[in-house]
Amino acid sequence: MYDDYDYYDDDEWSDRVERFADPGGSSALHVSDKDNPRNLPCPTCNYPNRLTPRDVAQGYQCDTCANAQEQGFDTDWYEGDEDDETDT
Repeated sequence: MYDDYDYYDDDEWSDRVERFADPGGSSALHVSDKDNPRNLPCPTCNYPNRLTPRDVAQGYQCDTCANAQEQGFDTDWYEGDEDDETDT
């Protein structure tokens, strides 16, 4: 089986690694770093610490909600305090 890296040339792979949290996967979420922390809630499910400011600027939702929507499943809504949520 091929690695994800095998599908991209070196420059394209480097760009994907710098831009995406899961560069070889299906997620469009941006990488989290000190300038772009994953500290914002998902606008769909309201789970805290799911998105970065760049994700929000692009109008994204968290991967869990995106996958549920694409597969026709219901969204798991967050109803607790932000203090109750641990990092995922």
